[in-house]
Amino acid sequence: MARKFVISPTKLRMYEQCSAKYRLEYIDKVGRFYHRARAGQAFGHSLHRALDAFHLAGGAEAVPAETLTASLEALWITKGYAGEEQEHEYRAEGVRILQEYHAAQQAALTEATAREDAPPHLLFTEKTIRVDLSPEVALSGRIDRVDEHHDGALEIVDYKSGRDAVTVEDVEGSLALGIYQLLLKQKYPERRVFATLVALRTGARASHELSEAGHTHLFADCLETGDAIRNKDWEGVLPVVNEHCPYCDFLPHCTRFWEREGRRSNRNSQP
Repeated sequence: MARKFVISPTKLRMYEQCSAKYRLEYIDKVGRFYHRARAGQAFGHSLHRALDAFHLAGGAEAVPAETLTASLEALWITKGYAGEEQEHEYRAEGVRILQEYHAAQQAALTEATAREDAPPHLLFTEKTIRVDLSPEVALSGRIDRVDEHHDGALEIVDYKSGRDAVTVEDVEGSLALGIYQLLLKQKYPERRVFATLVALRTGARASHELSEAGHTHLFADCLETGDAIRNKDWEGVLPVVNEHCPYCDFLPHCTRFWEREGRRSNRNSQP
C-alpha cells in the first residue's frame, strides 16, 4: 500500500507563502544548513514547556506559583540569545509571565467555586491528531492544549509569547487554529469545539468557533492544496522574490541563486 501523503498547518502555510521555501525544506531537505535559533522562539518554547508541565501536574489547584516559576529554570532553552544580558531580560520576563499566569488561573478557580460551576479541566496537552482527508492525503496537527468544559465543549488553547493583545479576528484568521478545530471536530463530532488565543505577556484572551460551513470549506481547501503539493513538479520550482524573503532563513541560498542567474544572464546577453 502506498504511503499516505501527510500535510500540516506548517506545511500548508509555508507552501502558500513560497513554494520555493517548501521545496528547500521538505523536498530538498536542506533546512538544517540554514535554520538558526532565535531568542523569541527559544523564549516561547521555554514558556510552553513550563506551562505544559504545570497543567499536566494539575494546574493552579495542585502546583504553587513558586513551583511553576522554578520550573522555567529547569526547562529553559538557552540557544538563540544575543548574549547573557538579553537572556537575563527574557528569563526575568518569563518569571513575571508565569507568576501572573498562575494568579489568573487561581482567580478563575475561585470564581468558578463561587458560582458553583465546575472549572474546565485539562483533556490533553501537546498531542498530535491526524485525520484522513482522502485515500491519498492525511492532515496532521500538534495541539498545545485542549480543555474540557463542564458542558462537554472542547476548547483549544494556543499560547502567544510575543503578543500583548489578541482579537477574535486573530483566531478566526489563523490557519493553524482552524485546522486544529477541524481535526478535533473530526475526532469528537458530537462536541462543540472552539479555539482560544492567549497573549501570555498580558493574559489577554480571544476565542472563535469555526462554523459548520467553515469546517466544510477548510476540509476541501486542505485536500485541494494537499493534492496540489503531492502532484507538483518540484524541479521547476525556483526562488522568486516575495514579501516573506526578509524574514526567511533560506534568503542566503536564494540570494546566491539570483546572483548566479544574474551573471549567467549577463554573459548570455553579451555579443
